[in-house]
Amino acid sequence: MISTNNRKTIAALAKKSLKANRARNFTIICAIVLTTVLITAVFTMALSINKSMQHAQMQTTGSDYHGSFKYLNPAELEKLKNHPSIKEYGVFLKVGDISTSLFKNNRVEVLRVDENYVKHGFINFIAGGLPSRVDEIVLNTWALDMLGAKHELGQIVKLDIDTGEKVISQDFKISGFYETDQNLAMSGLAFVSEAFTQKNISQIDPDLSEATGSYVNTSDLAVMFNNSYNIEKKVQKILADTGLDVPYGVNPAYTSVSLSENLVNIIPYAVVILITMLSGYLLIYNIFFISVVRDVKFYGLLKTIGTTPRQLKKIISIQARSLYLVALPFGLGFGYLLGLLVLPMANSISSNTSGNVYSASPWIFIGAAAFSFMTVWIAASKPGRMASRTSPVEAVKFAGVSSIGKRKTKKSKHGAKLHNMAFSNLLRSKKKLILMLSSLSLSIILFSTIFTVISSLDVNKYLRAFISGDFVVQNEVLVSIRGARDGDPYKLSEEFANNLSKIDGVESVDKVYYRYVPYPVDDAVRAILEPSAAAADPHPYLLSTLDKGGMIYIKLYGLDPGWYDLLDKDIIEGEFNRQKFSSGKYVIITEANLMEEDSYRSYYHPGDTITFGKSGKSYEVMAVLKNDAVYAATTKAFSVLGYNAFLPAPELQKEIPQGTDPAYIVSATLHVDPTKLDQVEQAAKALTDSTNELTLKSREDYKEELGGFIRIFQTIGYSLSLVIALIGVLNYVNTVLTGVISRRNEFAMLESIGMTKKQLKRMLIYEGLYNVLCTVLITSTLGVLLTYKISKSITEVIAFTVFRMSWLPFIFTVPVMLIIAFAVTLRAYKTISQATIVERLREIE
Repeated sequence: MISTNNRKTIAALAKKSLKANRARNFTIICAIVLTTVLITAVFTMALSINKSMQHAQMQTTGSDYHGSFKYLNPAELEKLKNHPSIKEYGVFLKVGDISTSLFKNNRVEVLRVDENYVKHGFINFIAGGLPSRVDEIVLNTWALDMLGAKHELGQIVKLDIDTGEKVISQDFKISGFYETDQNLAMSGLAFVSEAFTQKNISQIDPDLSEATGSYVNTSDLAVMFNNSYNIEKKVQKILADTGLDVPYGVNPAYTSVSLSENLVNIIPYAVVILITMLSGYLLIYNIFFISVVRDVKFYGLLKTIGTTPRQLKKIISIQARSLYLVALPFGLGFGYLLGLLVLPMANSISSNTSGNVYSASPWIFIGAAAFSFMTVWIAASKPGRMASRTSPVEAVKFAGVSSIGKRKTKKSKHGAKLHNMAFSNLLRSKKKLILMLSSLSLSIILFSTIFTVISSLDVNKYLRAFISGDFVVQNEVLVSIRGARDGDPYKLSEEFANNLSKIDGVESVDKVYYRYVPYPVDDAVRAILEPSAAAADPHPYLLSTLDKGGMIYIKLYGLDPGWYDLLDKDIIEGEFNRQKFSSGKYVIITEANLMEEDSYRSYYHPGDTITFGKSGKSYEVMAVLKNDAVYAATTKAFSVLGYNAFLPAPELQKEIPQGTDPAYIVSATLHVDPTKLDQVEQAAKALTDSTNELTLKSREDYKEELGGFIRIFQTIGYSLSLVIALIGVLNYVNTVLTGVISRRNEFAMLESIGMTKKQLKRMLIYEGLYNVLCTVLITSTLGVLLTYKISKSITEVIAFTVFRMSWLPFIFTVPVMLIIAFAVTLRAYKTISQATIVERLREIE
């Protein structure tokens, strides 16, 4: 066979076919744009959220450096920083701590740093810069506030700096100041000059300082590499090359918060991408399938003149790629903008407080383009194969439906019924019907799932987890939602609580007392933990706990009577008796938090006795609760292998064990006269605003938080449902319109033998109603089952939900589908009725 170069001819045929199908092209472009928009938005959100998480972790760590070498002497520092694999570095020297009494509960570390460290350490000067003179210093704004100094350069502050060997007391001039979050672990930093360190600590031996644990006059070298892959291996290679053995660290922002670190984090994004790809596939495939069916005679004629099957597939492939290239820029652009708009809402659901960090990674566009192309390629490949396999003779005889086996002749005494004809027409092309119903059903199932999850969010359960009265004053030093922070843990004192109770309108104040106590591993504890220790590769902490003298740590809470109503919730064993509990002879415990994920067991059972500390007093276990029971009264943190224990408040106000400091107060809950809520809030706010350690929140504040979460969930969820539904509706419209157009000759023949236009219109309406009925049957059976399974699995992992299955989404979509079906049918009928019967019959010739 003579090989000919006919690529230009094939491309020309594909181009002319595109020009001849403008309506089809527009629909496919819309489908590709919608598909690409959603995929791009998901990639944008995923990478931006990952970057925001990294940024938050970096702020907590103190810099965006990849890693660091710690406690170096000058020789080690010089040797390490000249290694060729280090792209950039910053150095800071440890000087000591500010020991001024004002900073008793807020540690401020004094360092000497270089400009590189400032650049990578999130230190953005409001004014000024690093010090150069011996009497200059840089402080942050909250440190200036504690000193009572103005936010101005040149302010004089008197500070005591403890270097370990001596305390340096002198007046410093502010050479620069910056703002930072006081709750971040690395927020307490002050910077002095090289002149200061030369004068005051240069004589301190860094090796001796490291050995004693003061680390004064030792340097840390923070380093950046070309990329963040395998940071630890790169750090270890530097140590191997230099022959040094010094401590090092790897920035956890590059290892512990990545979405790829835990595959569970990727699942929601993967599900959305798969649903989007499936919806886009159904529409694009259906359009190409219908296009091939409609133009099958054209492809048959091409075969008669020598076009090969491969060339026919190439024609459809070129069309698909051309439409993809036209739609891609719009999809990527709109999708990226959508992702940026949705990101603040998605971030507000999490506890990330560092703000939104937007990613412009090329992987967003590469990934979205690849997934979108994959969808188009898969959707167009099968119709292409179908066109290539059709023989010329079959193509000329093709009428739009396939006949398998012997056709059955239907007999009727009273003539053909319109509804029977409509039902038969519906089943003539089962493949097109299945594709259309799948697309419509998918959007309804997605909508009903999101609706069910949102309707399952329970306001009362949410409130019970945070507040039991009208207002709560919370000790932020103890409550660990965002991690423990510096401050005075006794700021919420008995005196402060008494002042709250004296506010006009406050009916009662319920306090929660707290102690964190070690408990020796007894036989009951050992019986639960030893099987886990015997398993392969047990956790080192578990083994050390089971060693001789090992301890588990218990969080003891003393509750005022106002909390008792929550103690009979989430009971696993036993029952709660208010009078017996108030006697001080009983304790209520929770399940222990074991090493395995979501693994909880109780060491003790009702009737067992427990003795806490050295008091010698034993308590009988009254009941066992779930691990996170009475969450609102706790510090919001749980000790591994330990458990929570609840006693009446007077028991914890006593010294247990003897000679220890008083128990902390975690929170004070205010029960208020409903007519005086506003004035109590103002008075309580005036008290709590005077200190950084305490916060005041009301029931309305928590309701607003949940309302914000619901609004975000609704916006994201319903927007996704709307786009998927739009794809489904486009699929339906395209199927009906092209189906009617491809059968225009058949309808002309029916009219020629006596069918009226009114009857034809009724038959088409029946077909639309059958489509709706089939969709309803699918969604009310399989759809309900899928909605139930998916929604229940989602609500089980979201706190503050009570699963509620609802039929409303399925009922609500029926009239919408009826309206769409009726409107599309009328439009389809109008399309074919414009030509006369004679004109349509002539098309058969």
